[in-house]
Amino acid sequence: MAPTSRGLARRIARLAGVEAARAVAEFGPGTGAITREILSALPGDGRLWAFEVHAPFVDHLRATIDDRRLDVVAESAEAIAGLRERENLPGFDAIVSAVPFSLMDPARTTEILRAAAQALRPNGVFVALQYHPRYLAPLLSAEFAVVRREVYLWNIPPARLLRAQNPPRAE
Repeated sequence: MAPTSRGLARRIARLAGVEAARAVAEFGPGTGAITREILSALPGDGRLWAFEVHAPFVDHLRATIDDRRLDVVAESAEAIAGLRERENLPGFDAIVSAVPFSLMDPARTTEILRAAAQALRPNGVFVALQYHPRYLAPLLSAEFAVVRREVYLWNIPPARLLRAQNPPRAE
């Protein structure tokens, strides 16, 4: 498997609307290919929290990306609720994920998707990068009202991108 291409990482940042975001979370940043593109697009007053459980990737991100807007969180994605509370955030504008959900138990995937849906601000966006053609879409549809799919062919292998949103909540 090759690292995520720069073009794909840019597409993900655009789908997530990072250029207008103030609070963004990334699940599974790995070595930071998408992280760098998010930071490139993120406004100067924006902030990115990258949730990574693999210790060597945590160390790599902390050692190679020097940006005051980045916080590397050495926790699983479900910890987003606690972080949102600690940071007193009204919600995340966008959450981007490269977590390989098709390799996980559906119950665990659902926990992460539910945590993401609850952590987003009204009309916030969740964007997932996946390679399995069918696994994630039905699970996303159970947690989000709107799910759109696209295939990004200019990556090896071609990638599937899923963009999910809930309409603004009634007050």
